[in-house]
Amino acid sequence: MPKILVVDDDLAVLATISLGLRKVGYQVFQVDSGKPALRICKHEKPDLAILDMIMPDMSGLEVARLLKSETATPFIFLSAHSDDSLVKAAVEAGALGYLLKPVEISRIVPAIEVALKRADELEQLRLGNADLGDISLSSRETDMAVGLIMERHHLDRAAAFDMLRANARGHPGGIASLAQRLVSGEKVLLTSL
Repeated sequence: MPKILVVDDDLAVLATISLGLRKVGYQVFQVDSGKPALRICKHEKPDLAILDMIMPDMSGLEVARLLKSETATPFIFLSAHSDDSLVKAAVEAGALGYLLKPVEISRIVPAIEVALKRADELEQLRLGNADLGDISLSSRETDMAVGLIMERHHLDRAAAFDMLRANARGHPGGIASLAQRLVSGEKVLLTSL
């Protein structure tokens, strides 16, 4: 079951939410201020943090900004205040939800499940974009390598790509690695088809 961090300076709210979440099966960490919340996120890596918006030592917004820059912990806010400026600040901080106190466990659980699903989708998207960046770089280097082969061996584009592909078959790392070596100026002996 997912690990949830609950951060609230109101000890009654903290205890009520934490107990309720444990009863429905979540593993729960609970703290009453921002600094211990950051330590838990770094060491325990919870799947989601529920942050009180207004706390005396460090606001929920400050904690959220640090979570975003220093950890991968997604978060939702819990607040007694619903004014537009706080909601806007929560959205800008990257919150996956904003719940108003008093909150019943039966209303928190669906918000947690939605936030967890959304966090997973965002992580998959981030990983996909990283892969796309690698593919884009690899593709650009492959195009440049094909151009070099065309020029050096007086071949058309299709024949140059076929030559690169044929030589990459026995090369560790495949086409992308061989293309990178060619583009970097490394002397690579290519055999003709």
